[in-house]
Amino acid sequence: MRRGLSHESIGRWLRRARSTDEIEVKANNRETEYKETKRELVSKQVSMTDFAVETGLMPEEHIVQLLEDRRGELRQQEIITKTGWSRSTVSRLLTRMEQQGQIVRVRLGVENVVYLPNSVPDFARRGEPLSAVTV
Repeated sequence: MRRGLSHESIGRWLRRARSTDEIEVKANNRETEYKETKRELVSKQVSMTDFAVETGLMPEEHIVQLLEDRRGELRQQEIITKTGWSRSTVSRLLTRMEQQGQIVRVRLGVENVVYLPNSVPDFARRGEPLSAVTV
């Protein structure tokens, strides 16, 4: 004997099916928004050559100016945000500057803090493991 579905059961099933569809639509919208945001960010990135031509400053000089404006200390992520350069470009530039002695990078947790050589805090100079230092 086969039992028929009640109108109530069908209604619950339809509501559940609609909510699942809405979740999928929202997920697709979020994915589309993410892709568009990523595309916008990439299109906003400025090459160092364009920067040098437009400002007349070498990228290294600009980094030093940014650091001087912030009392010799700036998070690496802030440099990326302020310059519009990609993470890898900033990282390579800072590595070169560090090798030349123009800056000092200190790892604090999950981020790097960039200092002018005369602005490095005492805890970073002593060579103590940063995990042991309370900031």
